[in-house]
Amino acid sequence: MAAGGARANLLDLIAPLLSRVGQLAAAFATIKFSTTLLSPAEVGSVNQLNSSAWLLATVLLLPVITYFTRGVGGWIGTNRFEVHARTMLQFIALAAFGLSAAGILLQWGWGFVHDISVPWVGVLLLAYLIGFPTHNLLINCTAVLGQRQHTAIYSNLAAWLGLAAAVTLCLQFKTAEAWFLGICVGFLATALACRIFLGRIGRAAATGQKPAGSALPFDTMAVLRFMWPQVLVGVLWWIQSQSYRFQLAEISSVATVGLFFAGYALCSVPMQAFEAAVNEYFGPILYGKIDMSSQSGVVQAWNLYASVYVPSILIFGGFLAACAPFLVVLALGSEFQAVGAILLWAALSETARALSTVNHALGIAKVDMRRLLPPALAGALAAPALIQVLAPEEPLLGTAVALCLANAVVLVVVYVLVRLSAPVTWPWKRALAAATLGAAVTLSGRAAFDLLPRTPVVALAVCAVLGLFVLAVLYFFSRNSLTNVLAKR
Repeated sequence: MAAGGARANLLDLIAPLLSRVGQLAAAFATIKFSTTLLSPAEVGSVNQLNSSAWLLATVLLLPVITYFTRGVGGWIGTNRFEVHARTMLQFIALAAFGLSAAGILLQWGWGFVHDISVPWVGVLLLAYLIGFPTHNLLINCTAVLGQRQHTAIYSNLAAWLGLAAAVTLCLQFKTAEAWFLGICVGFLATALACRIFLGRIGRAAATGQKPAGSALPFDTMAVLRFMWPQVLVGVLWWIQSQSYRFQLAEISSVATVGLFFAGYALCSVPMQAFEAAVNEYFGPILYGKIDMSSQSGVVQAWNLYASVYVPSILIFGGFLAACAPFLVVLALGSEFQAVGAILLWAALSETARALSTVNHALGIAKVDMRRLLPPALAGALAAPALIQVLAPEEPLLGTAVALCLANAVVLVVVYVLVRLSAPVTWPWKRALAAATLGAAVTLSGRAAFDLLPRTPVVALAVCAVLGLFVLAVLYFFSRNSLTNVLAKR
């Protein structure tokens, strides 16, 4: 039995990692194919449309889905789940039609998405606003219900099926619209799976005996009270992180937007995947040790979590800075090779952004998400202003520096806010050691890029060697915490 338990723990450790690796591979393949099949201007237009769709979803759909996810656990075992699930799916469909109509009017009046016609904007927004939120609902529900295999399958299904459809349609029609529609196909496929999954859960829940009064209410006022801070924070975050796609198009061109996105994504995509993996493994350190009856319980839990999270982000940031030039060789098409100059700033920017999310963790621990507003407001003010100052002379480099400085401003605000709100202890010694190692890895990678042939085989080999070294260092930094997490599973 001990051997069986050890194997189960090992599988529990490896399964989420394999899922993240699959999603990351799909993301890099998507970047590679998009920058090969599309021009910089077309990539820019696609990302303007994607940002617009995400903003519309943030204003109305995603916060409601978050609220629904919170209630799933309480509705399971009552006869309310199936009714609420049906209402949620109907709301997504109706909201998608309304929001896509609003997008059509905006495109007709202002042409906010370059080089895509008004009818196509309407069709693509509708496909995205039905597919992506429903996909998001499915992933959240499977995660909350502890069905990790379903979460992994549906996440990878959307990514890989969307990529296959995008490549197929783009090769057939050779347009940016065809590429975006293909990506939406992946989401729509998992949207169909979501309808089946929720129906199955609903039939199982109908036999439950829990009192209905113990469940979270699912009415308009309850949802509005929950969602308004998230909407505000989401819009502010969008201004900080994605409004450059429209601002830079006016300062320079939509082709510059495509070039910048492709380069910046080489750092943002792996950092976001790494953040998710770290929180999946070590989130229980924070949430499993919180004692809400005392301030000291929250502080102790956050201190333990930060002692793992902060060094891990710093080390991985150094790894990104080291590998970024090689990732240009591996993952970008020939028209995008000139973006290498911005990648160090992109890696620093993403490291600062990831570090600032410790404020979000503390907000969850204290059950007070209002603390997200000051950093979000600081970033929303800093990023556009800095871009307007720095981008006109050097559009690519200026935008990269501006976003890096904006993320640094947010991190400073987070540090001050955390210090004022709770007597926590930042892991300065571990952070300094991790930053030193990260800097050493960065210098090693940069030296290798200057000395070695710039071929895909060499690039892959260097990234693999650095990756194995960083993986060993990360294990050294977090081995005690990882052992504790596995012992509880």
